[in-house]
Amino acid sequence: MLKMCEIKSYYDFVRPYYHGRDAGHDFHHIARIFDRLEELSVGCVPEPEFHKLYFIAAFHGLVKRLGTDICFQNQVNNFLRQLGWENGDISEAFAALERHLFAPQTTEEMIVHDANFFEVTGRFGIAKAFTVGGSFNQTYERTLEIFEANLDKLVFRTPIGRSTYEARKDYARAFIEELRAEIKSRQLNAEISSR
Repeated sequence: MLKMCEIKSYYDFVRPYYHGRDAGHDFHHIARIFDRLEELSVGCVPEPEFHKLYFIAAFHGLVKRLGTDICFQNQVNNFLRQLGWENGDISEAFAALERHLFAPQTTEEMIVHDANFFEVTGRFGIAKAFTVGGSFNQTYERTLEIFEANLDKLVFRTPIGRSTYEARKDYARAFIEELRAEIKSRQLNAEISSR
């Protein structure tokens, strides 16, 4: 069971660092990751250590900053010490944070990895793709190409993630096909009208 008082400590610390981010990577993204932690923890062996899980979830979008900003690293170190973390655990958590997106090893890393990937699939993944695509001034067609290419590259690591991925992917594929057909139909109608 997630401990809301502990989650609040992490929320309060990281919230200002997500200010000004695009809608797909702002603090609401982090809150949605936290919302998925409990569900994705089911069936994981070993069970997650929640303080490590909360750290990776909260700092998920701050990996680069932690790797380059010494002042920020010191602030995070002090914050974690105030929560009772030991120096060795802090170093281990920083390494886990670095790995969790591309090569997750621990249960905590795998859970946050999958929580993030849930946003790339299904209904929310589609909405996020178009939000991000719009911020880069991409066409609908280009956004669909990128979304579809990324859909096949996903590998879920948790039991719940693996068991729900195919259904989420099928939904996304059906939506892509319908949208492509609608885009093509409108393009044909526009061509006919311009003749």
